[in-house]
Amino acid sequence: MPESAPVQWPFRVGFDMETREVIVWMTFGAGPKQTTRRMTITSLEALAVAVAEHRHEAFLQRGLADQLVRAGVTYLGADPTRLEAAVKALSDPTSAVPVSRVLRGGVPPQTPS
Repeated sequence: MPESAPVQWPFRVGFDMETREVIVWMTFGAGPKQTTRRMTITSLEALAVAVAEHRHEAFLQRGLADQLVRAGVTYLGADPTRLEAAVKALSDPTSAVPVSRVLRGGVPPQTPS
């Protein structure tokens, strides 16, 4: 079974041994308008706060995504399996199948993994 490529994140986390700070570099945008911001975390307490903030945001984002799926099924008549297959296709940079074909037919839906 071939190994999948590692995930390319728009951030990098490192550690400065001299200052004992965790450093986060975040990249925004693309092409010539791409910028990088640097954030330092100076204590374990600050790191715990940052982790809590990101986990809370992820929890809220997941809740919103779940509600959107319910709305698509309830109000727009979406097939849940096809909707999940379309979401998966949108997350796959190698997918060339139009989302409308995944949602409405022409491409058999794959069971989400």
